[in-house]
Amino acid sequence: MKKLAPYIRCMAFLCVLAGCIALCNFLFAPSGYIRYILHELNSPAENYDCIILGASHARSAIDPAKIDEKLGTNTLNVAIPGETIKDSYYVLKESCRTNDIKTVILDVDYQYWYSVQIEDEFSSSFIFNKMSWLSKTKYEYLIDNMNTLDFRNTFTDRLSYDISRTAIAQNVSLKLTDDYRNYSINGALVKDADGPYVGKGFFYRKTSGLEPGGFDYIKLWYGRENGELEGWVVNYFLQIANYCKNNAIELICITSPVTPTAVRKLGLSKVDKTFSEFFAKHDVPYYNFNRLSMNILPRDDVDYGDMEGHMGGELAEKYSAVLGTFLNDRKDGELDTGKYLYDSFDELYKNSYRNRHKKARE
Repeated sequence: MKKLAPYIRCMAFLCVLAGCIALCNFLFAPSGYIRYILHELNSPAENYDCIILGASHARSAIDPAKIDEKLGTNTLNVAIPGETIKDSYYVLKESCRTNDIKTVILDVDYQYWYSVQIEDEFSSSFIFNKMSWLSKTKYEYLIDNMNTLDFRNTFTDRLSYDISRTAIAQNVSLKLTDDYRNYSINGALVKDADGPYVGKGFFYRKTSGLEPGGFDYIKLWYGRENGELEGWVVNYFLQIANYCKNNAIELICITSPVTPTAVRKLGLSKVDKTFSEFFAKHDVPYYNFNRLSMNILPRDDVDYGDMEGHMGGELAEKYSAVLGTFLNDRKDGELDTGKYLYDSFDELYKNSYRNRHKKARE
């Protein structure tokens, strides 16, 4: 018995430690959107065959229900604010763990492809932390990133902790509800959606009908288009492409349209050239819907929640329907990109709402 005593004390210590971590997570970590959408992804009541990967722009721009109407699919938008290409790779693998995925729509947001994105041991695990310990994807992530993950962030949600009295009371109150226990969206604290949840990973973002704010913020991005694609991002994208190829999954890359002002000010015509050449090199279809005809999808800055380009719900519904029709034409072999997309950004600028009305005033 004496020989077993050290092992018993060790196991007791680990159990107490696990209990303390669980208690801290319960008290201090808010119930966010990631917990909800990952559970929805693995819902036994669903078998999704199409997923949308990306970050916050994709979440506010693409309503899966509109895609399903055109393609007859069962689509889930698993774009998560802050989701890097590395995150998308593991979310893809998590999706395939419980679903028979046939199509992946990857929304390419150039912010996540250039060197300004930080990937470190302290900030890279926010999605990984919300994966179930019963998921093999969680262990794959842990093993693949063992050399860079900070140990303290591996087993706790400490990066999201809020230890204020108000936050603790809110956490406890919410986590004791049936909505939380049943993984309802009402049991998730979502602060960044700026609009109601419609379903299947899509939020209907509200707009003011006025010029959106945030112009000073996008000024910080000036010149970014002159940089190079970040190496680790490219490597993870190639892993996504290879995974899809090896598992007979169709990968389609798109860029959803952002505010016309941002398109022009940020030199996205140059970004388009860079991406078009990159995806063509790796034989992956890519469509930049910033070049989408104004006749097909009329849009102006006021249709967005901010100058950065988070799409308002009304425009998003229209765009999603156009996207669904576009993809359906592609599936049927009847796609004429010239019917949808301008040949150049100059043509886009010439037909923009502001330019047309400027000429009318003259």
